[in-house]
Amino acid sequence: MDMDVLWRTLGIAVAGLALLPAASSAASLHVVFPQSAETTVVQGQSTAFTLEVQAFGATSCDATTAPVRVNSLYSINAAGEVASGQPGDMPITTDVTRGSSENCYIHTPVEVPLTATAAPNTPVGDYTSIIRYGKGGDGGVDLDGPPLTIHVIAAPHELPAPVLAPPAIIVLAERAPAPHPTLGKTLLISVVKDPGQITYAMPGHSPVTLTDPAVVPNGTLIDPGSGVVKVTVARDATSAEDSADVWGTSFRANQVVPNGSKALTTFALTESSVTTGKAAHAARASRKRSLWVNAKGNFKTRGHRASAVVRGTYWVTTETDSTTKVSVNRGLVAVRDFVKKRTVLVSAGHTYTAKPRTHVARRLPAFTGSLRH
Repeated sequence: MDMDVLWRTLGIAVAGLALLPAASSAASLHVVFPQSAETTVVQGQSTAFTLEVQAFGATSCDATTAPVRVNSLYSINAAGEVASGQPGDMPITTDVTRGSSENCYIHTPVEVPLTATAAPNTPVGDYTSIIRYGKGGDGGVDLDGPPLTIHVIAAPHELPAPVLAPPAIIVLAERAPAPHPTLGKTLLISVVKDPGQITYAMPGHSPVTLTDPAVVPNGTLIDPGSGVVKVTVARDATSAEDSADVWGTSFRANQVVPNGSKALTTFALTESSVTTGKAAHAARASRKRSLWVNAKGNFKTRGHRASAVVRGTYWVTTETDSTTKVSVNRGLVAVRDFVKKRTVLVSAGHTYTAKPRTHVARRLPAFTGSLRH
């Protein structure tokens, strides 16, 4: 059957990506997305769902992942703003050898795992976004895929216990109150994605794997591993709260409340790791550390040579031995350069890099006179 006829029969929008595997330049892989995607998430929770993608053609027999990356995390904050991030490889597996070449057919359809999360105070309703994808070779996800609709619903309420007849005294156990952070003292951390991958260590305590939501004190070291952790803080003396989805390298979380100022929560990138053994050794061997933050509220990331105060929603701080780089995906971030002692506003799509000060050797003036004996 002609390929164009097949796509029209499927009735789906085609995102044609000609991907050339190393085995042969003649082999090609075409990825076809559905017309749309949707999922449902409860306020204050996250839900996993999959995107069924068709793939046609052939790829290298020893390839387990095609050079295609898809944003796997879609989160909605209290203002109803949808952000996407955490690019992940699209899993591709091969079938049988194609003729005498080293190219193999691929299994299709492909199930791409995605996650949607909503803040506890996200209004109930439907929110739309775009599935973002791109070629994995350069790590970019700069192409628009199908539209995504996220249905946010209210958390279910339990019915009160029925009154039994004849009348009797019934003693009901008190329900433990939901955990909440304390302004300037504690933070609430919970799992957004990949349970069992996130660990944390409170000051003076041994590392613990994060399973259920936990209230932790200032100074707690958090290691997202390959997952995503939600950090919820008290905004002020009222019951209002702000939250941030964080993933990447280990960081230490602190919230301070300056006199007469709003509370400020800082995520400081650190070389310390909550994990031990081989995982910790691998983390120390890689000197490049990146921390992604998707937040709405008064949050800041801090590296060795610069800090970034949020005025938008989505940014990444990357730390190396010699630089601190802040890249903004959406919104506006105020970057404080500790070396140059100045603050720079960085908008979406732009990057600022703080570097160590370079010392220029002073040159002596040229000799223009004469020597006397």
